[in-house]
Amino acid sequence: MKTENEFYRTEHLIVMDASGFLDKEASLAALAKLAADPNFSSRCEVLMDLRDVKCSMTASDIYGLAVAMAWPNPALPTHKRIAILVEGRAGFDHADFLALCASNRGLALAAFDDYDKAGRLSGAGPPFG
Repeated sequence: MKTENEFYRTEHLIVMDASGFLDKEASLAALAKLAADPNFSSRCEVLMDLRDVKCSMTASDIYGLAVAMAWPNPALPTHKRIAILVEGRAGFDHADFLALCASNRGLALAAFDDYDKAGRLSGAGPPFG
């Protein structure tokens, strides 16, 4: 199976305010801009490599991102799986909470701290199995 990849700089997807906290509105606008890109397809699986993003987020911020990514009007519309790749325990905990909140809304989103595991998106079976 042929796979095509498009790369987008993560600092253009997760936007922080001057204090280092998530700017939710700007981040959602960045995700919407990505979704509007003619190279983006809702039939693609998504790997968001956020290992270099150093952003403070509250539980409310993470929950708000999950709600914004859910249907019927998602910020990043995909019918496929989304892998969030992070670094460090706190990053993984945040990404795992995002995955929990998103999966409760029908999204196939999972957190990873290993690039190889996160990259194994395609194939049959359960999401990220």
